[in-house]
Amino acid sequence: MERAFSRTGYMRARMTGVTVIAGLAAPLLFLCPAGANAGGFALKEQSTAAQGNAFAGATAGAEDVTYMFFNPAGLTRQADHQAALVLNHIRVQGETVDADAGVGGESASGDAAVDALVPAAYAMWSIGPDLKLGIGINAPFGLKTEYSQTWAGRYHAVESDMKTININPALAYRINDVFSIGAGLQIQQIDITLSNMVNFGGPDLLAEVTGDDWGFGATLGLLAELSGDTRLGLGYRSQIKHKIEGDFAVGGAVVSDASADFTTPDMVSAGLYHDIYEQWAIMGEIAWTRWSSFDELRIVSSGGPISQTPEDWQDVWSVALGATWRPNETWAFRAGAGYEQTPIPDNRRTPRLTEEDRISVSLGAHIRLAGNVSIDAAYSHLFIMDGSIGLPAAYTDPVLPPLSANYENSVDILSVQAVFHF
Repeated sequence: MERAFSRTGYMRARMTGVTVIAGLAAPLLFLCPAGANAGGFALKEQSTAAQGNAFAGATAGAEDVTYMFFNPAGLTRQADHQAALVLNHIRVQGETVDADAGVGGESASGDAAVDALVPAAYAMWSIGPDLKLGIGINAPFGLKTEYSQTWAGRYHAVESDMKTININPALAYRINDVFSIGAGLQIQQIDITLSNMVNFGGPDLLAEVTGDDWGFGATLGLLAELSGDTRLGLGYRSQIKHKIEGDFAVGGAVVSDASADFTTPDMVSAGLYHDIYEQWAIMGEIAWTRWSSFDELRIVSSGGPISQTPEDWQDVWSVALGATWRPNETWAFRAGAGYEQTPIPDNRRTPRLTEEDRISVSLGAHIRLAGNVSIDAAYSHLFIMDGSIGLPAAYTDPVLPPLSANYENSVDILSVQAVFHF
């Protein structure tokens, strides 16, 4: 990092005797605010119907085209052509309190988490009784945090903004009365803006990195319809490797190019759906996410390395249980609860992403309208465990000032979707 600054005349980065090019070390995380519903910075909010059950049974439910995000094989249960629109409002409360980095500034960040609207869209064509073609457009990773430029942790983080768009065409085929398989392609675009303050002996300056990239991956699914009442599902979403390239600017002036390799995690999930009798169904889900692939963040420019930060994230599990009541052919009511681990070790938590383990509870409703349109609505609340940040001065190179803070987070998610049958 110091070499990068020396090329542009910024060698004077000193503060209290410590190098404070607090630029792009730990701050360069492609992260969302605490509270994304799938841990880390992943988003499960891709189906309102599935959200009503806290995503329990999402890989086995196959109730409409939106379930293809979790298991493309479930498309074989749809007899007609469909199109669907999903809209989520994610309201995140993320406040860091008692922050102290020994450099002055506000000890409380206020609500640094930024609310977001997360859309999704789907379409499917029933090519034949056993062959289905579907496509989904989703935002599987993202959201945003933004702190004051004068808070105590300003050299660690000011803004973290990440957006993704994932285009997912898929085919599903029914092999026999029991088994269906599905496979798809992920075409993913990522766009980031990340900033923090730096100081070179005068007033603080804003250091900012922007970049984007396209990457490719796959989705796979298996659905086993063991009987008319019971089915099992297995879904897989592959990792996607990104080479994010863009610019590094300080005080509004571009200093150099910047790039970083980043890989989204593999995700494997298994679900069970069972109709107890005509009006009641129960479902469950277990999922594993391989966040351990995120072991370090290395930032480079064409002139040499900028920074290298250890991350050491951990693989995580999540579980969920749910139930659905269908009083008649028009209405259905859903409920569910889930638990998910955070992948972030305590000694690697930064103000970019202050999440902890969480418990979610969800409620949902479904109505089938005349004219072959169905509407779903769902509400979820995420109880996120309180935690703390305790970063030593030497956790990255170049050295950032130490930072200690406590934080409180919670999330409310309101979702609606419309499915059109043709």
